[in-house]
Amino acid sequence: MDAEIIAVGSELLLGATIDTNSAFLARNLAAAGVNVFRKAVVGDNVERIAACVREAMSRAELVIVTGGLGPTLDDVTREAVALAFGRALEFRPELLAQVQARFDAMGRPMSESNRRQAFVPAGARAIENPRGTAPAFIVEGDEGTVAVLPGVPYEMRFLFEHAVLPYLREERGVSDVILVKTLHATGLGESVIGELIADLMQADNPTVGISAKQARYELRIGARAASRDEAAALVAQAEATIRERLGDNISGDEPLAAAVARLLAETGHTLAVYEGSALAPIYRALSATPGGLDQLRGLIVHPLDRPTDEHAAASLAHVGAISAADRWRSDIGLGAQAASEPDPSGLTPVSVALVTPDGSRQITRRYDLREPEGWEFVGTLGLDLLRRYLIGAPA
Repeated sequence: MDAEIIAVGSELLLGATIDTNSAFLARNLAAAGVNVFRKAVVGDNVERIAACVREAMSRAELVIVTGGLGPTLDDVTREAVALAFGRALEFRPELLAQVQARFDAMGRPMSESNRRQAFVPAGARAIENPRGTAPAFIVEGDEGTVAVLPGVPYEMRFLFEHAVLPYLREERGVSDVILVKTLHATGLGESVIGELIADLMQADNPTVGISAKQARYELRIGARAASRDEAAALVAQAEATIRERLGDNISGDEPLAAAVARLLAETGHTLAVYEGSALAPIYRALSATPGGLDQLRGLIVHPLDRPTDEHAAASLAHVGAISAADRWRSDIGLGAQAASEPDPSGLTPVSVALVTPDGSRQITRRYDLREPEGWEFVGTLGLDLLRRYLIGAPA
């Protein structure tokens, strides 16, 4: 079965609310063996929602819509779905009774406007909502199938798991399994990785895709099969090929900072860090990871107080790593220092240095540091230099 997801709400288009519902639905539909090919967000407008639903039905067997089932005049998803199917809305007394019972349980009077929530498209399968006041519904027709769920996240999740998912399995014969595994890579550019696994990315099953963020790459492997064991075997085969081709550039099935924290703990090494910027990108990456600071003995933050070129930045990173290790009595010191000014291209030389019981390593790269996000590249560079030492790989 192929599916599309439509999130309704002008607040989503304005950026006032983050659409977490679509992410939940995509994950759980995939786990149930349903392919999600598109997600859309549309505002609170009857004609636009109806057009979006019709368009989705022209491509997919199943459309799931969330949001717009409240009692106010801007909650128009019921009317829009009815329009998409060319049906009228019909009143369901049992749904009004359920809404009334919900208000009674809360000890609050029900407003007359809540009566709107007892209407569904003619012929729809109504779904009572024991977690809220917005009943859901499923509409089936020659055009397709549309399941409409509330926008309140905990209500949506409950109704998907207890009503929509059983419907898909028991009545629509959805039985396949889709497994997804994510591998993390650093040290190579996205284009290089893409070339190394181009054949895998063109395969239909399992599928392989790449996403990039600040020199860290996620390689997603998705496999579809009749059973979990069969899907797992397909994933394992693709994973083995990726690991063989990318070698030490694969940090594993955990993000880079988590891999570094684990390796430090497993090897018993202690770490001290020198940061030549108040933004402290290495420390920030480690501190955002559970257990990331367990092996960190101490931190020195020393922003530049004089102009520094590329050569001086490299020297400061190395001396800073040594100073941090000495000051905090750790066996590993990691230092990072950027030059004080970018070059004519707008890129700034950044050096990271690692001092260990086995010697030292150093590397310099150029990044755009004009925005805070650029410093995440520095954090990635430093942590990957440390990771490679911990696994015995070359810098």
